Amino acid sequence: MQKIFIIFAVIVLSFTVSAQMKERDLQFITDEPVAASATQTAPDASKAVNYIELNRLGVEKALVGKNYKEASVLFSKAVEAAPDCLKCRFNLGRSFLALENMDEAIRVFNEILKVKPDDFEANASLGEAYNLKGQFEESLAYFEKSLKINSKDPIMLSNYAVSLTMIEKHKEALELLDKAVTIQPSFAEAYSNRGYSLFLLGRHKDALESLRKAEKLNPNIAQVHNNLGVVLDELGKKKEARAHYEKAVELKADYGAAICNLAISNLEEGNREAAYKHLKTLEKVDFKLAGQLREVIWGKYVVDASKVKDKD
Repeated sequence: MQKIFIIFAVIVLSFTVSAQMKERDLQFITDEPVAASATQTAPDASKAVNYIELNRLGVEKALVGKNYKEASVLFSKAVEAAPDCLKCRFNLGRSFLALENMDEAIRVFNEILKVKPDDFEANASLGEAYNLKGQFEESLAYFEKSLKINSKDPIMLSNYAVSLTMIEKHKEALELLDKAVTIQPSFAEAYSNRGYSLFLLGRHKDALESLRKAEKLNPNIAQVHNNLGVVLDELGKKKEARAHYEKAVELKADYGAAICNLAISNLEEGNREAAYKHLKTLEKVDFKLAGQLREVIWGKYVVDASKVKDKD
């Protein structure tokens, strides 16, 4: 049973290491002239600039209040007031992404491309939307187009790498991430994703170095700590790994992968009570992953009756 547990634990730990998409910035439009359609639908000056204020309020709701639902309403009103305002549409699409409404996000970004097919931000955002929807081939098509428009945008390069990783093109992903961190050496998420790619390529020590860099740049990213824990576990540094899982859960209480990894780490130390506690938490966050963890716990502690010798 011990051997089965260790093998399965490695599978779970490897599975729950994660890459992460980096959000693109929302756009202010104070420097943009009033669109023609806005002046037609709202002839007087006070109404004509209203869409700019609506957009500004939407950005404020999103960035400061993290209230993307209210932000989407404001952006929708801005688009209604000024149908030609592509920045308003872009922000509306980004708010739908934040709300995990991928279909609406895709619809809005495609509306932008009908007017401006080579809009870099819209193409890159469509790449993200299709990735998050699980349609990786479609995602890659838009990232490839984005790359042709602007090959030096670090966020796009990092997000493109995530899509490549999802179809197991790890070497290609690593090449893009190397470019991303060269262009922007302070890009913590790209270093984290780079560590993920290196880990999947079996370069564990290099992965640890890249993740250490990510942690130094931004110690408050939960995914970085979870990924550090996985790599440290693989290198046999169990105590340090567990500390990173704990930090990941502290930063993001509903982070299913980190909760699962922390539970397994406690199991390895024989702390069954702590593992069960984490299982109960995980059941509220990710029921499917909780089922996998439950099997690990049973595999560790429940004796298979069919393998017990008859003592009679």
